[in-house]
Amino acid sequence: MDAGIWLDFVFDSIKRYIHRFGHRMVQSTGTLSAVFVSVDEARLLLGGSAPARPPAPALQLPPYESTVQALARSRARLEAAVAEEGPLAELCACFGLDQSALELLLAAAAPLMSTEVSRLYGFAWADFAVKLPTVGFLGELIGADQSESDRLQAAFLPDGPLVRYRLVELRDGGPWGDPAPLLYRGVVVPEGVLRHLGGVGARRTSVLPRALHGAAMLRPLGEGRSLDALALAETTRADLEAGVARALRGGRPRLLLVGPDGVGRQTALTAAAAVHERAVLEIDLSRAGQRPEQLAATLAEAGREALLRRCVLLLQGDAFFGDRSAWERLMPTVAAMVNGHRGPVALTALQPVAVAHRDVQDLVEVAFPLPEPVAQKRVWQNALGAVPAEARLAAPLASRFNVSPGTIHTAVVDARARHALTGGRRPMTTEDVARAVRQRLDHALSEVAEPFTTSLTWDDVILPDETRDVLDEIIGQARYREQVFDGWGFRRKMAYGRGLSCLFIGPPGTGKTMVTALIAKTLGRELYRVDLARVVSKWIGETEKNLARVFDEAEKAQVILLFDEADALFGSRTEVKGSNDRFANMEINYLLQRMESFDGMSLLTTNFAKSIDEAFKRRLKFRVDFPMPDADQRTRLWAAMLPEQAETSGDLGLAYLGKRFKMAGGNIKNAVLRAAFYAAEEGRAIDAALLERAALAESREMGRLF
Repeated sequence: MDAGIWLDFVFDSIKRYIHRFGHRMVQSTGTLSAVFVSVDEARLLLGGSAPARPPAPALQLPPYESTVQALARSRARLEAAVAEEGPLAELCACFGLDQSALELLLAAAAPLMSTEVSRLYGFAWADFAVKLPTVGFLGELIGADQSESDRLQAAFLPDGPLVRYRLVELRDGGPWGDPAPLLYRGVVVPEGVLRHLGGVGARRTSVLPRALHGAAMLRPLGEGRSLDALALAETTRADLEAGVARALRGGRPRLLLVGPDGVGRQTALTAAAAVHERAVLEIDLSRAGQRPEQLAATLAEAGREALLRRCVLLLQGDAFFGDRSAWERLMPTVAAMVNGHRGPVALTALQPVAVAHRDVQDLVEVAFPLPEPVAQKRVWQNALGAVPAEARLAAPLASRFNVSPGTIHTAVVDARARHALTGGRRPMTTEDVARAVRQRLDHALSEVAEPFTTSLTWDDVILPDETRDVLDEIIGQARYREQVFDGWGFRRKMAYGRGLSCLFIGPPGTGKTMVTALIAKTLGRELYRVDLARVVSKWIGETEKNLARVFDEAEKAQVILLFDEADALFGSRTEVKGSNDRFANMEINYLLQRMESFDGMSLLTTNFAKSIDEAFKRRLKFRVDFPMPDADQRTRLWAAMLPEQAETSGDLGLAYLGKRFKMAGGNIKNAVLRAAFYAAEEGRAIDAALLERAALAESREMGRLF
């Protein structure tokens, strides 16, 4: 066994060391005398009586020449073991260790693996209070003379493989203070290396060193699915397979896996590495340390484990690169580790990262876009399984959501778990899965917008036929945009401006905002109304930043944006007469660019169409007019606003009300509600007189006199 061979080498080195430096402990008879307190002696010191026994025989040392010969033989056996396959050979191959560096490492590890060696070390340096061998001691232990001992101490410099790959750790303390001179620094071998030297072999255990707990995860062989089962674009798969194959041969290139969360970057890398019988060791950079020295130590530990286990090292950087202050402070540390690592390395990011290309050598980007709608439908089918009642949900869900495969699989699992709570008394529906998808879409849109819904239906809407036709067209484009853009190839023809943006124009109370909620309800999508108070800021640049969050979070959450009273944001640009005009125009210019690049659905309402900038109007797909209702429509609105449960009396005269009072739907709703409270207060049913009285009161509030 390798362990027995190198421990013999350490024992023989100690014997030679004692001959060289332990002359004070060697009696003239050639024996060693050491002070050990036995159990009997301890009992005597505590006041007890010690049994009579003969004195212990002195430890006899062999002659110096025979000690040197024994060391030469054990060193030769060690060199032969390094030349063969085994833990020692793997260490040298993985980290580029020469024979001297390996011997120093073994000498540092020996007292941590053998109590006998630990006692002998304490005996050798004649101080049992010292627990760690120092750099100077290890140099003298391995070196044949003083000049060789001095040369060996250079192996513990930071650029040497022992320290750079964290095969050893140097500790300060003792009488020399902190930091101690290199000669007197204690040397510790981490547990991962000790496990390897003990013959366990890193690849035969899934237990990671304690220094990596909380920041690392091992993705072993056989975990996950094959590349054929993943919904990857052809170019993505080709780039990934070629990059992994080349990196495994020579450590280059480094791979930057870019794509949204849940798109399968880690799963795809694990599958590509498994083809070459390699596992993946994943490190979350956001949890690896907030200080450069702490991060460097964790990454060195991870790099060593990855090499020992023959793993691909994956640095998960989604949250890390999302925090600018973090990567500006810590990116040099990450780049130094990646550039110096001897094995394959991959990083992840949600978006392309220019700083990574600047600092990391030989970095190749592999893009992971969201799967096409056809591919997403297959993912839904695979996630839902072969149950016919559930498989039929794949098509409507694929047309309703544009999400990653990870979101699809987790949403189906969540929906089934929630469905099981009901006892499975009914089949799982599209809305069950849609609710789980919305819960999985991590967004912070509520910080700058608020959800908006309605309990009304299309039956409550009274609009001209022309307006209803345009609204039906809007709903149709929202439903089939994936089929047209992706299935029929129009996305390639439309490089930008694919978003569905609509402007609803009309007087107050004509139903513009209510219709936006009905559109979202019909499409099964969430509607968020942008809160202008939380978006517009007096500070320069803050409004643009808030608007960027609005659009980014809306794309992430797959929701519809509602800009109510849009003229406040989308107003016309003015002639620049001062700094305020210039910055106001900058906000509008940013909105123009962001609206054009927004790939989702946005609805705008306004009472003042002339206030909207002409450039916005050109970028809108639909402009829908909501006119004031005519007499017949007003009559239908009066009838639609009365609930079936409301108690009425006699002929309500709705035709008369519709003809006499020129009101929008919002005002009619207020008048009906006012009449209901009149009736409740007077203890009678709603009748024509109360409705007319309420209509007159509403008209006076509108500024009209009768």
